[in-house]
Amino acid sequence: MTVHDDLAAAGNRAAALRESVVVLAGRLGDTIDVRRLKDDVGRVIADLNLIAQASHERLPQGQPGEIIYIPDEEYDPSLWAEADDEAAGPRPGR
Repeated sequence: MTVHDDLAAAGNRAAALRESVVVLAGRLGDTIDVRRLKDDVGRVIADLNLIAQASHERLPQGQPGEIIYIPDEEYDPSLWAEADDEAAGPRPGR
């Protein structure tokens, strides 16, 4: 195998691992362990890209990133009570 083949195989396996972690996150919820695992997989993919750049190879793009589902129910307004408006600063009276 060439370096390109090895990097491509590692990139494909890392993408498959990311997909599996997304499925696990959907089943197990957003726990600290799941978040840490997502970060670790992201780091592996980033490191593979750095190695590919250093060796002047390009990894295949593979699958699109993780899908984030947005719930339909309304957000709790108390979550935004202390929030500042972007570029406008704090709300008056705070």
